[in-house]
Amino acid sequence: MFFFSNYCMIMWVRKYPITINSKPYFSAHGSSTQTVATSTDTLLQFNQLLNSADSASGYDTSAYTYTVQSGGAGLWFLKAGFYFSGASSFSEGNQVQIKLQVDSNDKINSHVFYGGQTDGWISCNGFITLAVGNVIKLNTWQNTGGNITVYNNNNYTSQLSGFRIKTTWQVK
Repeated sequence: MFFFSNYCMIMWVRKYPITINSKPYFSAHGSSTQTVATSTDTLLQFNQLLNSADSASGYDTSAYTYTVQSGGAGLWFLKAGFYFSGASSFSEGNQVQIKLQVDSNDKINSHVFYGGQTDGWISCNGFITLAVGNVIKLNTWQNTGGNITVYNNNNYTSQLSGFRIKTTWQVK
């Protein structure tokens, strides 16, 4: 059984917990809202570290990306999400997408389809093997017919975070 808490993986073996220090780690969010136009891939502007969480100094607050630093390769857990509003034209067949990208390739994503609402929260997370130099970023796309507002400044629901779980990973 595994539990994840504050960039630390806790594994229970029988009755005794074993804690694994999961460095490197990072967590970023934005300082304001951001407008996302319909049918446009948009890089989310997470320009601040949450509680100074960047153990390897890999997050670039100007480019809104995390670069895996020397010694940081391995199996990672990545999490991203944001709150949005203003999808007043949101109708059947429309969607909002979140796309966690590595080296500009979609790796982990999710979609929210119309459900009668104009506001929502979307997130995605997963395990991924990363190499030194890989660049992680968060994009969004929507086709609601108008602009939506993404609340990058909602510190705990709008963020891009990750931590390494182990240095090597092999599928057997």
